[in-house]
Amino acid sequence: MINEYQSKIKHMPIPYFEIDKEMNILAQSDKSVETFCNKGNFLDIVDLESRENALIFLVSKKRQQEIELVLQTAHSPYSLFSCSIHWNEGIGYLVCIEQTDKLKNLESKIEKQCKRLAETNFELLEQKGQLEQSLKRILELSAHFIKLSESVGLVPLTGELNPELIRENHLTLTNIAHDGKFTTVFFDFSSVGKLTSEGIESFSQLIHSLNLVGVICYVIGLKPEHAVYLKNKGLNKKTYFMRNLDEIIQVDLEYNPKKNSIMLH
Repeated sequence: MINEYQSKIKHMPIPYFEIDKEMNILAQSDKSVETFCNKGNFLDIVDLESRENALIFLVSKKRQQEIELVLQTAHSPYSLFSCSIHWNEGIGYLVCIEQTDKLKNLESKIEKQCKRLAETNFELLEQKGQLEQSLKRILELSAHFIKLSESVGLVPLTGELNPELIRENHLTLTNIAHDGKFTTVFFDFSSVGKLTSEGIESFSQLIHSLNLVGVICYVIGLKPEHAVYLKNKGLNKKTYFMRNLDEIIQVDLEYNPKKNSIMLH
């Protein structure tokens, strides 16, 4: 039987964990299970490149600590979270808050810094390279692949649709679609801001590559300004447009040319 304390933990409206010094999860809220799936150890949801920092800072001698970590959620392999922990008698009380807006602000700052450093002297090239690596990681976070079923995937795009975003993810997305035997991929433009002609051209090339491995592509979440901009841009004929995912929930997962629809089981 769940006692009153366990009940309070269970119904907390945020991802919350109680862990020991080995990062084993002793208790957690339903929201944490929903966000990260049910894991036995907190490190199982921490990105490999963030695990060393997680161990150093979360299990430090300080009673209270806060750190930003890249965590694997149920919907994305890379999501930025602010993690705050308080230790008491060997138990860590850990709260994880997603930092979506902060990720976008960080991308903007890094882009501006890269442009400034490009005009400086040779001594700053090493620092420029480090910043470009950070931007590369952010671009990977801006077009991640979400598996909706055995044959359908979703790619939420964020920020500016430019050649850099498409180029950084082109090979990864086509390999995932081919290796996973996906027949349908949805590209969600809901969080896309500015479109560029070069970005549309690169996106069209990505669609063509996916078509070559038998994938039917859908574009959803277009804003009115996007629709006007895309008009007569010559996107591949095997690209279809829908308003949002709500139109897809009731339709069949396997593509049917006669119905021109898709269904989620």
